[in-house]
Amino acid sequence: MDSLPLTTEEMQVLELNAEYLGVTHSMLMQNAGREVARVISQNEIVKGKDITILCGLGGNGGDGMVAARYLQELGAQLRVFLIGSVNDISNPDTIANWDILNNIVEIENSQLKSESQIKAEKSIKTADILIDAMMGFGLRSKLRDPLLTAVKEFNKSTAVKYAIDVPTGIDSDNGNILGEAVKVKSTIALHAPKAGLSKALDFSGVIKVVSIGIPAEAGKICGPGDLSIFNRPRAKETRKGDYGKILVIGGSETYSGAPALTGLAALKTGADLVSIAAPEPVVSAIRSYSPNLMVTSIRAMHITPENLEALIELVKTQDVIALGPGLGIAPDTKKATKTLSEQIVGLGVKMVIDADGLKGIAGTGIKLNPSKCILTPHFGEIQILLGEKSKKSASLDTRIDHALSGAKLYNSVILLKGAVDVVAHPDGRYKLNRTGVPAMSVGGTGDVLTGIVAALLAHGKGAFNSAAAAAFISGKAGELAFEILGDHLMATDCIEQIPAAMK
Repeated sequence: MDSLPLTTEEMQVLELNAEYLGVTHSMLMQNAGREVARVISQNEIVKGKDITILCGLGGNGGDGMVAARYLQELGAQLRVFLIGSVNDISNPDTIANWDILNNIVEIENSQLKSESQIKAEKSIKTADILIDAMMGFGLRSKLRDPLLTAVKEFNKSTAVKYAIDVPTGIDSDNGNILGEAVKVKSTIALHAPKAGLSKALDFSGVIKVVSIGIPAEAGKICGPGDLSIFNRPRAKETRKGDYGKILVIGGSETYSGAPALTGLAALKTGADLVSIAAPEPVVSAIRSYSPNLMVTSIRAMHITPENLEALIELVKTQDVIALGPGLGIAPDTKKATKTLSEQIVGLGVKMVIDADGLKGIAGTGIKLNPSKCILTPHFGEIQILLGEKSKKSASLDTRIDHALSGAKLYNSVILLKGAVDVVAHPDGRYKLNRTGVPAMSVGGTGDVLTGIVAALLAHGKGAFNSAAAAAFISGKAGELAFEILGDHLMATDCIEQIPAAMK
């Protein structure tokens, strides 16, 4: 169980990752309702008492419906009221638990669809114990009727009052009161206290945290929850460029495919505009890969310090820079890479560094920005970054240690690629990604990952979240390609599966 406060987004990530592990929302709802009943029965005499529960149309309402069964089993007289119409319930688990209550004769339940019905309901006023299960976390706008009237009537009651997870009317992230909010003796927080509760203690009362069965691993893996942060529908008024302008800086006399793969992967991940700045010898080749890529020549055989002024002017117009794919390791290129990285950080532009870009900053003492920068080494490259002698393989614990050490040394998020990817933050957090297949050892899949990372960074959800989601997407795309092609897949096959992986 997490003891630190969680935002709405963080809680949603955990719930979806728990479901990915097989712990369904229905299981969590049953556990939540049981724990609510346990806490109330430990703090109040419930046998023979009149308990009224006001339930909303979502998951919080379902938690209250489950709690009713357990409290009734302990000898209480239960009344459960749905604030609104059962026809408006969209959560299947909430519907299932409402149907169960309909089958239990000894628990009175009914719908309160209007202000007048709520005001006329005497049991809200006369209850010994009153439980708020109307909204829970995630409320963003001011309450409207019938919820608004329900909150007002709730507060008028002289009952002992409890709230499940978050008192209705409180923004669970910042503690703002959205017009009206219920005031309770105690709030029973599910899994962890929500971030806004500590700022609304006059309303939330004593906060009691209960476990609802979310596995600890749900917070340690990269899963659908991490992806959900980036999968929200676009606003109708979205304009070109709102979802990311990406600049790939890479390519050399020898390598043209790497920057192209990165750019195409960024586009498939949802970036609006992708530009590539590349040396003159490979510009034509990169342009030939796709008309969707905008390619600019740096008018040299490879990137050198003399190119930096022109590159920085390009950087200033972009949201994210992907530095390194196919860049080459000429001495003046490595020197330019370090200087360019420092200037990008100084401008506050987000950046992912991969491949030869990593060799360019290795051992330089450069300090990046963990909110905006991601390094994506494989195990050999993390050893170069740490100045260690090369080892062919390492245990997962060693890889985690290396990723965390690299994150601290470079003050950047590290996405250490491998059979199990490690996403590490300088503050000591890390996540593990287990998606992917051995067939992804084919050349170019690392460049694809770089493009996915760059596209997600543009969303402004932070480097750690972007790296976790990107690792999951990349591995899942490889799995989907493998289902079709077996061990005969190429990096471009993984790119084609990115949209499906993101579903």
